[in-house]
Amino acid sequence: MPEAPFVPVVPAGGSGTRLWPLSRRARPKFLLDLTGQGRSLLQLTLDRLAPLADRPPIVVTGRSHAAAVREQLDRDVRVLAEPSARNSMPAIALAAALVERESPDAVIGSFAADHLIQDEAAFARAVTAARDAAELGLLVTLGIAPTSPSTGFGYIESAGDGGADPALGARLRAVGAEPVVRFVEKPDRERAEAFVAGGLRWNAGMFVVRASVLLDELAVQIPALAAGAREIAAAHGGAEEEAVLERVWPTMTAIAIDHALAEPLAAQGRVAVVPAEFDWDDVGDFAALARQLREREGEVRRGEDGTEVHVVGSASVDALSSRATVYGSTDRHIALVGLEGVSIVDTEDALLVLADEKAQALQQLVGRLDEQGLGRLR
Repeated sequence: MPEAPFVPVVPAGGSGTRLWPLSRRARPKFLLDLTGQGRSLLQLTLDRLAPLADRPPIVVTGRSHAAAVREQLDRDVRVLAEPSARNSMPAIALAAALVERESPDAVIGSFAADHLIQDEAAFARAVTAARDAAELGLLVTLGIAPTSPSTGFGYIESAGDGGADPALGARLRAVGAEPVVRFVEKPDRERAEAFVAGGLRWNAGMFVVRASVLLDELAVQIPALAAGAREIAAAHGGAEEEAVLERVWPTMTAIAIDHALAEPLAAQGRVAVVPAEFDWDDVGDFAALARQLREREGEVRRGEDGTEVHVVGSASVDALSSRATVYGSTDRHIALVGLEGVSIVDTEDALLVLADEKAQALQQLVGRLDEQGLGRLR
């Protein structure tokens, strides 16, 4: 194992509009038990990171969610509350600055709070390889083997031949990593098919890097952002902590780590990827969630007429000639006849019936709630 201590960082933000009405502004998807395992996505994330951590993980979340996050913690975890949402780079930079202040040689790993990974042993192997690669002073990401030519994810192109620096390429291959050539934004269908055929991997937004390297590289790309993170960290725990946070945080550039660091550093040959073989899903919509539930043991209603209904929650459900997923714990009895590929979400104040093939369109409907005077439902 690498000697430098490893500190997981878990950015926990967003509103999960594609999983409404389960996910709401006040209770986004990372706080929910979406698969009926008795653990929220955040808790599952911390569960698989705990065996890898040398210091308590750091969860960075919004002030409005901090109390709910703390209520779910059943292990040693630090919680940082952002005054406002400013995308992933400021959140990760702030955590990195705190880690750098306390353990200058430490390696951090950023992992989203709302993803599902079943093969935790394979995940641990990939993270360990990424830690080894990060010791070389690089930004390291985990590349997921695509299961389909998805247009919903970005892609990573690596240099299997060692890249522009053969010596570095050899050192990376020795620890199970490869140099990254470029990151590619979400493509159209034709390009996605070409990417998969060409061996490109999904970008799942998981990054491992020395905290000091991240901040030093950020100081080159966006100097004020790195300086702001370090200034807030320097005041952390002191009398001026809150005043410095309130003054500096609004000035920090709102940008994703992909655009702030991953893309420009890849162009300089400063990024590596570990080809990861574990299953991964960002549970981005109800179609993805239904797919996950079909692969797991749970409450399933089956019939000789082809009925297969997966139920999450305590809802009373009866069905004929239907294939569907039902989420609900109200007192209503739910009866289904002749439905195919449908998700039904029954809550106390909203009922959603959604064709899984139109799952991405739900965001548009949720976006209309405010203008319809129904903002309370968000």
